[in-house]
Amino acid sequence: MHNDNVSYGSASDLLDSHVLGNEKHQEPAMERSTRSNLDGNSVDIGEITESPDTEYMSTSAILHYCKSKILVPYLKLLTIMGLRPVVDVSNSSKCAIFLSHFHSAQIAVFMIAGYILQYMACFRRDRSFCYKLVPLALSSPLEYDTYKQVCYGNVTLVYIGPSVLHFLGFAYALYLFRVSDNEQLQNLMERVFLLSSYAPQGMPTNKPKRLLRMLWVFIILGVLWMCLSLCSVNFMITQGDIMFKWVNTRSRDVSMALRVLLVACTVIHDMVQATAITSYCLQAQLLQAHLMFLKERLLHRTITPLHWMREISEFRKLLKYLNEELAPAVCLFTLVNVSWAASGALWLCGADRVDVTAGPLLAVSALNLALWLTAVVAPFVQAARLTSECRKTQSVGHELCVRPFLHQDTSQEDIITVLMFASTLRLQAKLFHCPIAGRYICGLLTIAIVVLLCLGMCHYL
Repeated sequence: MHNDNVSYGSASDLLDSHVLGNEKHQEPAMERSTRSNLDGNSVDIGEITESPDTEYMSTSAILHYCKSKILVPYLKLLTIMGLRPVVDVSNSSKCAIFLSHFHSAQIAVFMIAGYILQYMACFRRDRSFCYKLVPLALSSPLEYDTYKQVCYGNVTLVYIGPSVLHFLGFAYALYLFRVSDNEQLQNLMERVFLLSSYAPQGMPTNKPKRLLRMLWVFIILGVLWMCLSLCSVNFMITQGDIMFKWVNTRSRDVSMALRVLLVACTVIHDMVQATAITSYCLQAQLLQAHLMFLKERLLHRTITPLHWMREISEFRKLLKYLNEELAPAVCLFTLVNVSWAASGALWLCGADRVDVTAGPLLAVSALNLALWLTAVVAPFVQAARLTSECRKTQSVGHELCVRPFLHQDTSQEDIITVLMFASTLRLQAKLFHCPIAGRYICGLLTIAIVVLLCLGMCHYL
């Protein structure tokens, strides 16, 4: 991981200037270790616990806990998907750098090969294989008793369009995580873990452990989504004969090799987009926790109003990165997933004008539909939760006013400043450059249910 020293320094500065600046005169002296980078070899292992549950953890121990338990494993996942360099470019040989670039290029080649194989096999992600029988003329044009399978469907809208959008999502994610060389995820994770590791004086806390479990839930759900997608694709491909265009599939070995390659490339497609969507959900969850911990520290007087407002300014930058840098990649994948989900739902309901019947494996088709719906809904739910937490922050000034005993030493001027500053905040998560809120999602869901019921009542479904 490159730029470790930079991200570590920013996190340490956060702790010193914004978190501990006003605590040194009122809390017990905190155990502090010598400043070091995030390399595990430079941290005193004796200070590190598996589950930090008190406020007296050293800065280096907290950062090492964050790195070893969640940051490094997730960055390895990004590296496997080719979205991050395999080695540090600044400290590696030309051969190692070449192999790192070759790995990302290899992922891109597999993705392009997958798009081509899907078209060759007439394999659609919203349902399954789309063949139809066409009669062959024998002795005269009016006599038919032999049929052949041919692929049908609009090539541009069914294959080329979704493939281009999907690959653009991968290319943008590759640029974001690898080429732009940003350390937003590391910086955000370190900030949130440092904020979560301290509690009011004399009160133990297990917030780092809870936060770690929550982050791992998203990663595990992403891996589970990939596994279910693999099962769905395997079931679809093992059913019936597959005819690959431009290739003589009479050879059993050639046909089997093409099938295996089709499954592998299709799974890589899903792994790439699952990784990008999971990254968005992780950062949205971290931003939500960031706001929540800042609010708690302000209300418990473990941070001054001035430092709190500075931290909110830093939060704006992190939120802007989520909305303007990471969200476009998710939006590209969402366009494809919504199209596949809508098409698959209409097909299962028998509303397709040509392909009017669902495949023999109805349960697999329903699982496939559920996977696309999950991939669509997940980022919107996380964005809505983040927007909800942002709205709660607007009322933090009013909460200060109703706690006269806890803040009796706080000047009225500071309380009024926080009240005015918080009430003017306009923080919200965005997808497709539109604010995402829970009420909007509920409204769209209500409209979708009404439309579905109306179509069923009018015998369109």
